[in-house]
Amino acid sequence: MKNKTKIHFMGVCGSGAAPIAIIAKNMGFDVSGCDLNVSGYYSDVLTENNIEVIKGHDLKHIKDVDILAISPAILDISPNHPEIVEARKRGILMTWQEFSSKYIQNEKFVISIAGTHGKSTTTILMGLVLEKAGLDPIVEAGTTFKQWGGGYRIGNSNYFVCEADEFNNNFLNYNPSIAIINNVEMDHPEFFKDLGEVKDSFKNFIKKLKSPRTLIVNEESIALREVLDELKDWIKEKQVRVIGYYINNRFEFPFDVEYKAILGSSTTEYSTYKIINGGKESDFQLGLIGKHNIENSLGVFIAALELGIDINIIRDSFKNFKGIGRRLELIGSIEDIKVYDDFAHHPTAVASTLDSIKIIYPGKKVFAIFEPHQISRIKLFFNEFASALRKADRVIISKPFLGREANKNIEPINLEELISEININTAEYIENYDEICSKIVNEIKNGDIIIVFGAGESYKLSRKIIEVLKEKSKNTIKKA
Repeated sequence: MKNKTKIHFMGVCGSGAAPIAIIAKNMGFDVSGCDLNVSGYYSDVLTENNIEVIKGHDLKHIKDVDILAISPAILDISPNHPEIVEARKRGILMTWQEFSSKYIQNEKFVISIAGTHGKSTTTILMGLVLEKAGLDPIVEAGTTFKQWGGGYRIGNSNYFVCEADEFNNNFLNYNPSIAIINNVEMDHPEFFKDLGEVKDSFKNFIKKLKSPRTLIVNEESIALREVLDELKDWIKEKQVRVIGYYINNRFEFPFDVEYKAILGSSTTEYSTYKIINGGKESDFQLGLIGKHNIENSLGVFIAALELGIDINIIRDSFKNFKGIGRRLELIGSIEDIKVYDDFAHHPTAVASTLDSIKIIYPGKKVFAIFEPHQISRIKLFFNEFASALRKADRVIISKPFLGREANKNIEPINLEELISEININTAEYIENYDEICSKIVNEIKNGDIIIVFGAGESYKLSRKIIEVLKEKSKNTIKKA
């Protein structure tokens, strides 16, 4: 194809940029990319989609391109990199979210999922329901989903389902027709100075709604209630259809429709619950555990009904959904010792995961291995992290993952203080992965549960623990 638009993605192997790059390639764009780390999950997937991935960054990468699409994190880490400086000079620089909005989402019916927690899980589940209903959506989420081969789905319809991230005000690039907001809390202290700024960002996101302007919200989120109250006049003026859902705590607000869920039983494989609207009751089984995941599913349920999808299709999709990568993902079970990998890096998410595990594994000893994600987040939520991690029986804190703060000269935190706040008798700081594995092998007993928390390099540790436990099991069998 002549005159095909050429896009180069800087940071193409990231879980956010890679799905959009693959979607763009399948829509006919000429796509290439570069990354400092080309050994991640998406490097092979990108190659399979005929996208050239170059190791490292270099000015020559953008010689003949029409657009340089970057991860917003690069603006923090290398704002004056020659590729960025040159692209800005040529007027071709944009974040991958801007590119998605202008070139992928353009003229589509957009369903955006926002919130401090649960965005990726909700986005994938929403996409699955639309797929099951034969609506053939395009889907983008910053995660991995084995069934689709990544956090994306290539579709040919007018529906586009996407994760809408508040960091860097990224979601303000989007104009959804339906927006689901799972919750609103303070996070990303490297960008937002306080909860007020976070709420302002979500208010601006809601104002980006376009026809039919449907807003689906979790009534139990305190800050989200405040956002709705502060936007009440605007919502009325713009005739936004606001639909609420809750499990325990109802919010007094002029909702167009409301849904309540009543929790049922939970096993290691699924959760059951009822959804009530007026005099109607519907029973559901979700292939995930935890109250937070039921909340996530309620937003999807409502959006699907708004689109006219049959309730039996929704029910079947929920029952067969087994989750996404790194969200309480069971990655191994050796001699009845279960090892989970979990992306949680905010105290609310850590607490929710531990609560869920305690419910489905009553009486079991739970090991929490926690990789702090960014110093500013640990400092901001010091007491909250201590409280969340105290829910585990044994805690090991590993070396922090600095991410966007790597080059910011932020004053380090004394993690021994966090250990003392949790419990000096049950928690300790161990920086080295080999030492953590050694400690685990010496302490672990059959039936114990291990959860490795973190959004950085911690997934490597969870896999390393599996290998060490396998080796221990093998040696035990030999000796016997």
